[in-house]
Amino acid sequence: MQEWLEIGKFVASILTPIVIVILGILLLRRIEGVKALVARESDFQKKWADEFFLCCQQFMQASERHLALLTALSLSRDLDGKVGTEMRNEINWLNAKLMELELRIRRNVVFSPTHGESVKRVSKEWIELMKRMLENLKLKTGGQNFDEIIEKINEFNRSSRQAHAEMLEIRAVEHSFKR
Repeated sequence: MQEWLEIGKFVASILTPIVIVILGILLLRRIEGVKALVARESDFQKKWADEFFLCCQQFMQASERHLALLTALSLSRDLDGKVGTEMRNEINWLNAKLMELELRIRRNVVFSPTHGESVKRVSKEWIELMKRMLENLKLKTGGQNFDEIIEKINEFNRSSRQAHAEMLEIRAVEHSFKR
């Protein structure tokens, strides 16, 4: 009986490290699988956030050009001359570009459930302000409210910043953009 007990201790002393090695290998494989899954998910979030950021930048650039042209056109005395016609043609092209970018923003903001609606709302309001400004220019009624448009630009920037941070699961520092 004593012999069997000694043999059992010997077998246990040999098998224990082997079992620990096997469990360690299985656990390591599982951890590596989880890390790979997290990395793929992180890459997905980053790509969508990058696309959103690029789209917002293009929207800003197109809007700035649009606003600059509207401003120049509103100050022009020769709306129907060569320069006025060129500016109106570019404004028409920019109108289509802004619509495309606004649609792309709405598509990309899906991964920002908290702040995405704000970005969509503000971009739509911004486009409406630009349309109203263009309509006032066509009707020669004047009354361009640049401060309202600038405030909408600022609101868009704040909202898109928050949405981008949410997409990347970053807690944005709120006080840095408050007035």
